[in-house]
Amino acid sequence: MTEGVVLLAKGLTVQEVADELGIRSATKLLTDARRKAAVTTNRALVYVSLARRWIPWPDPRPAGGQEWGELEELVWAGLRFDVLDNHLPGVLASIARTTTHQVRDILGDLRERHQVTHCGLLALGFPLGLLSGREGTQPPDSARKPVPAAATRRSTGPWSGSARTGPWKLTGQQHRALSLLPECRTFADAAAAMGVSTSTYRSHLKTISNIAGVSCLRSLTHRALQDGLLHPPGSHPPLGDLAPEVLTVWRGLVRNVRDPELSAEIAAGTGLNGRTVHAALAQLRAGGEPDWLLVVRGWAAGVITARDDIDRTPRVTRPPARPAGEAPVLRPTTLTGPHASASPTDRLGLLPAHPDASAPGHDRGGQAPLGQHVHVGRDVDVVCVPPDVCRRLLAETSRREWGPVLGRLDAGNALLLTHPGVLRPGWRAGQARLLQPGRTMPLPPQGRTAPGGVYWAVPSNTPLWSPDRLEQLLQHPLSAGSRSADAGGGR
Repeated sequence: MTEGVVLLAKGLTVQEVADELGIRSATKLLTDARRKAAVTTNRALVYVSLARRWIPWPDPRPAGGQEWGELEELVWAGLRFDVLDNHLPGVLASIARTTTHQVRDILGDLRERHQVTHCGLLALGFPLGLLSGREGTQPPDSARKPVPAAATRRSTGPWSGSARTGPWKLTGQQHRALSLLPECRTFADAAAAMGVSTSTYRSHLKTISNIAGVSCLRSLTHRALQDGLLHPPGSHPPLGDLAPEVLTVWRGLVRNVRDPELSAEIAAGTGLNGRTVHAALAQLRAGGEPDWLLVVRGWAAGVITARDDIDRTPRVTRPPARPAGEAPVLRPTTLTGPHASASPTDRLGLLPAHPDASAPGHDRGGQAPLGQHVHVGRDVDVVCVPPDVCRRLLAETSRREWGPVLGRLDAGNALLLTHPGVLRPGWRAGQARLLQPGRTMPLPPQGRTAPGGVYWAVPSNTPLWSPDRLEQLLQHPLSAGSRSADAGGGR
């Protein structure tokens, strides 16, 4: 039982606990443990076990200087409440005087950021100081009563009220939150100027982003400047002698992608190599300004204009001019450059552009998907290759023999999944900086991006790569080409 609870506290699921213990199911074991602890949920079981020192506290993870808002801390600490999982967001929402939807968003963001389950998050709260073991597992009585909608509204200064105005139909509070973006370097400064907590200010920005249809503050700022909700300052510091590549990357800041994907997206849309993009971003950020302020300064300097779009337009080949009098011939528009792929989600252009590599069909062997999580070194081994090697490998292979391929936007390479322990050590990621043995890796469904900018180039229902065939295919393009696997970030 103790080993099972320790594994829960490490962030493993119930099925993963059973696999680690070498048993068919851990349900009965955990049920008996909950009975001994006099609780009804696994979250409360982990909390009681840590509070009574039945199991050791986990080592704190490096926080990297990151701060949590009051609402995030309250939701995180509220994981200890011994209520059913489907009731927990409602209980926490009534305590925090917020919406159930916002609580679910916070919980999802915390799980994504730390890559653990609710039990794992709760255990991390002890070394981080969010929990001490003296709080108890029962929510306050007020949390069990419905909260009137009027009680969740807060009046703060002259910006209170719910009247929606302007092109985005924002409330007064939301207008104020948006207007502070070009004036403040941090969320804490903006929240202080607005007279609210940092978590409340973040919540306003998230709501505004949903209204604007964007997913990052860079694009939100740019779109607000485009629509006249914000105005760039009249004066700006001189640009100095900036290289054309820096100006190009500066304009690319408006792209509507998550921050981990920004460098790869700019490189793909501009044709610049990754090192140039990283160097330009470092030069632009040297002054310590957040990216949304760089967008504002770009508008003030005339580098960024209303003509710059937040979505990258794919480059197309133009047909040659036809002689006068000749009937037009309809030709399909084809992509050029590094993203010559049949799939718009293939951000690194891994899928080769040839007839055999068209949209994936159902003739792959019909194996079941691998599941949402796999363990490197136990469920699969990961073979890391550069994008050009992956493209040549797929071009030389029948679609029926393709195995799963993942693209990593931040590292700019491809990951091939095969059975563990069958390839020679030089081909596996091993102890490399990308993935370590034993690490849990989330596998997103086809066309979806996972945390960290990992996406499927080939669907997850394909069979794993045949080790003999894979090694033969890898050796062939590497010996024939001038580049090695190490040129793409290591094997």
